Amino acid sequence: MQVLAFHLMGKMAHFRKYYSNSTALSYYLPPVVTVKGILAGLLGRERDSYYTEFSDDMCKVAVGIGAKTRKITQTMNLLKVEKPDDLNGSSRPNGKKYRDYGANHTQNDTEWVIPGNFQMGALCYPVRFWHRNSDLMDELAEKLCSCPGAYGSEGVSLALGSAQCLGWIDGAKLLETEKIESNCLKTRFAAPISAVNGLDRTVSLRDISLLKEETIVEFDANRTITEKSKQDILISDNGTSISFQLNPQVPFWRDEEDDYLFLGGPF
Repeated sequence: MQVLAFHLMGKMAHFRKYYSNSTALSYYLPPVVTVKGILAGLLGRERDSYYTEFSDDMCKVAVGIGAKTRKITQTMNLLKVEKPDDLNGSSRPNGKKYRDYGANHTQNDTEWVIPGNFQMGALCYPVRFWHRNSDLMDELAEKLCSCPGAYGSEGVSLALGSAQCLGWIDGAKLLETEKIESNCLKTRFAAPISAVNGLDRTVSLRDISLLKEETIVEFDANRTITEKSKQDILISDNGTSISFQLNPQVPFWRDEEDDYLFLGGPF
């Protein structure tokens, strides 16, 4: 089986947690739906039109952290939205003049994900992608693999979550992958908690930075998050590999560069 392998890169990211409203919290790792949205955008799919085509039954995604990352929090001066007119800033409360428009804003704590070394480094998220539609795979491979250092987009520009966090794709290639029947997995990719039985006790916990995160695997046709959509995962935020003991009958996948588990339902 062939997978499309590439790295999502950027200097800053914000993967907003879907339940965060009073503060704009961010995941460390791009959710699966974010990766799918990036690829659908490069293919020119219209917003909200591709959820069935990129459902968990149709495609699989593995994603990890390839370099040390960290978070910073900044206080942002955002629009205070209480009614439709507030969305574009046209509302002027209590008859205030335009110079007093700041009264229609609110202070909001926003998390940003940045490289461990912001001056010299970049965010790096290794990704593996597989789709049942071989024509779609070929189209993506042509866009991402055929032009080293560049790629074409039929739709939106690539962003790591928020539109202002522009990113790029690096090192895209097609790789042959095989299913491995073993309960020992060492990987820098995220692992579903439901597949993990424990950690390799021969490895010191001082050598890894283990995080529990949540990812959203898919939306339904109405852009609704369902119980099936949410999955708890384990990941290291410093780019090091973690040695997992897997539950029985949980296979993983291996190509010439990495071992990994696909996120979402069984595959």
